[in-house]
Amino acid sequence: MVAAALALCLLGVCGAAVVGVSIFKSRSGPQGQSAARSSPWPIATTGALPQVEPTDSPPQVAPTTEAAPPPPPAKIGQCVVVSEAGSFQGIGNCNGTRGTYRVVSMDYSQGECADPDSAYITEAGYRLCLELHLVRYYCYKFPKGSGWVVGATKCKAKGTVHIIDIVPGASNGNRCTRDRKWNRWYRFTNPTVVYCVMKY
Repeated sequence: MVAAALALCLLGVCGAAVVGVSIFKSRSGPQGQSAARSSPWPIATTGALPQVEPTDSPPQVAPTTEAAPPPPPAKIGQCVVVSEAGSFQGIGNCNGTRGTYRVVSMDYSQGECADPDSAYITEAGYRLCLELHLVRYYCYKFPKGSGWVVGATKCKAKGTVHIIDIVPGASNGNRCTRDRKWNRWYRFTNPTVVYCVMKY
């Protein structure tokens, strides 16, 4: 009995080994390669896959640290009031009642005026380039030497001038009117103009 049981056990072990070898061979290729090598799926590699950057993202805009300029104190074409010393006194008008200079350009960077010889003042960080703007039949006070023209507080007061005629582009008083009385003329440049006046 013991011998018979031992024989059966040996046959069972051998049978298991034969079954295992036959299974292994069925999974191997013709050269004995393992079935895992003949798998149709690609074998993963250890290298990193290339990263693809999206091409439809908007361009990055660098944040600006420069503050926006303040509103200008006047607009181009407006007439402004300037003191005798050349300080900005506010916006006037161009009809002769208030405001003796007209704004022709302005620049927040305070660069040169289009005409380097143009008069200018600085206000609120802006350079205001100006031209003299006087109106016929109104009264003004002209500076003695260098200075700024201002409106007369009282017409015909001593030292004031009454504008009788305006001759653009003239070099002297030869073209001043003969229809009205005047006793002096003044020539200004930027723009070039002759004012024929009655000086009191």
